[in-house]
Amino acid sequence: MLDITLATEFLPGTNVKGEVTGANWLFLLPKMDIARVVCFGAPAIGGLVALARATAEVVVCADGSTLDYIGEQAKQYQLTNVDLVKGTLHLAAASAGLVLIADPDALANFGSDAAAVAELQRLLAPDGVVYVEQPGLIAGKRDQAAIRRLVAAVGTPQRFWLTPMNGEMHTAIATGDQATTNYFLRYSLTSRSVNLSTLKRAVRARRQKQRGPKNAVPTRAVSTARPHRGLKTQVKRSARTTLVSVYNQVQQAFDRAEQRLNRSGVLGELTRRYGLLLQRGVNEQIACPPQYLRAIAHAAGVDIEQYRWGLSARGEYSSRKVLVFLFHPGSTSPEYIVKMTRDPALNPRLENEYCALRLLAEKGIGDPETLPQIAFFGHHNELAIVGETIVEGVPFEQRSTGAVTCAFMRNAADWLTDMSVATADWQAATPVQVADALNNLFERFAQIYPLLPEQRRFLADQIDSLRQSSSAFPLVFQHGDPGTWNIWVTPAGRTAFLDWEAAEVQGMPLWDLFYFIRTYGSWAARATTTGDVTKGFAEQFLSASPFNALLVEATARYCERVGLPTEFIEPLFYTCWMHRGLKEATRLTPAMLPRGHYFNVLRAAIDRRDALMPLFTLSALAVK
Repeated sequence: MLDITLATEFLPGTNVKGEVTGANWLFLLPKMDIARVVCFGAPAIGGLVALARATAEVVVCADGSTLDYIGEQAKQYQLTNVDLVKGTLHLAAASAGLVLIADPDALANFGSDAAAVAELQRLLAPDGVVYVEQPGLIAGKRDQAAIRRLVAAVGTPQRFWLTPMNGEMHTAIATGDQATTNYFLRYSLTSRSVNLSTLKRAVRARRQKQRGPKNAVPTRAVSTARPHRGLKTQVKRSARTTLVSVYNQVQQAFDRAEQRLNRSGVLGELTRRYGLLLQRGVNEQIACPPQYLRAIAHAAGVDIEQYRWGLSARGEYSSRKVLVFLFHPGSTSPEYIVKMTRDPALNPRLENEYCALRLLAEKGIGDPETLPQIAFFGHHNELAIVGETIVEGVPFEQRSTGAVTCAFMRNAADWLTDMSVATADWQAATPVQVADALNNLFERFAQIYPLLPEQRRFLADQIDSLRQSSSAFPLVFQHGDPGTWNIWVTPAGRTAFLDWEAAEVQGMPLWDLFYFIRTYGSWAARATTTGDVTKGFAEQFLSASPFNALLVEATARYCERVGLPTEFIEPLFYTCWMHRGLKEATRLTPAMLPRGHYFNVLRAAIDRRDALMPLFTLSALAVK
């Protein structure tokens, strides 16, 4: 039971926001298993790290001061396969599978120095490729001579429109593919070039640096009791809410302006950022997907040779997948979505999704309208790759009302309940075995978070109550991450659950339902109020509110349909937030742990247990 969870190391700070690997353009290449990469100019540090981890050798050719900086960074990141050179004449001919022209100065040099072009030709392997980025025609006018020389020396480039306009590339679409471009714009798959949240984090970091280090975090957790709000506190909160509103309005104005620019063919051509992929011996633009994808699909009997495609590598967490949308010729909607990991260490998550979706299909749970179907699966350059059918529809949050009466919300809760009913296994584990597994998680949780002694005892007692039970305990198939962001609403109004990489074949009952309702409440608070989510959990679930009644009713219905004894509700409720806290720990630095969202949800639920007694005793009717 809980095989995926128990096999996971929950190390604080290992998946922190902003520390995502770079060089996303690597996924555009025909193949990524490259022996030698030669960089003319200095790549961004995130890109250097990604190149060094993805290839056997990275040679950086630059001037002395630049090499000193790159050398320091390579040492810091322990990149032992990075070689720093001022010239490449000593390298063997045809030894570079990839040449990266990493900065504008290096690109300009190829326009003015015929010897540099000749040296690139000498280095490039017979099947080698050259990758270079350039701004739109206005900013990139001086680069045109260099591009013409490279095209004559290597081959006709495949040209991609990239977003955002600067920094790490997040999305790429072949230029001239208007249908794919329209799809990316319609579903907001492109990345904004002006991101005020990045500026806000930079300002916050600067202020913290000026203030100096904060005092050490106290060993005792702060009480969750809410103090009386004075006038000063209310004024500060009102000012903060106003600033958030202004910030959102400014960001939306920037987003609308960029959308209009992107939809204009003429202005877009002049201002966009482009990526050029030149392959030796290829003298025509290639619109088909990368060779490594075509090979994996072909092995499964799927022919994507003529498919159009667009790549999305967005996200600020290293665990975020790289996505490729595959469009059948003539179609304006994708037929397949391909997911790829950025690091081999993350392969188990995607491999688990592949196994979970196959098992659900074998059990007859869901259908192609509401559940992705596996199309192909494989590995390239040690990275897991899975192709799935597309579920048609729109994000749940675009259709839901945010109210407890929302039909889409009720449908999603019923979907999770139906899955538990269909997969409940009453013979797989005894309450003692379940308690042992949860105690394993509890011990790890207690090592990470600063629990008070009484909170430790409370959680230990909850797990012990499971151990002492004489009732049968069912294990169920668990989605593992049924947040509102992972739910789609189909054209027929049905709900569909996506992203099954955290699935548990033998998981805990009720955990999916509790988590879904909590994320729904959190989203509803942001969508319908001032956006102050910090107080949302207490107001929605620790008081006599409509959301509290919803939680009780949905739980009652779940227990009735699955046959789950009500004595298990309370320990499952508290261990659910303990489990979420463990998962959240990877996204928190050690200093941030006491402020972790689910850690504080758990503490609040312990401190105000009396408010949850209607849930634990089910003193309400089930939803009909």
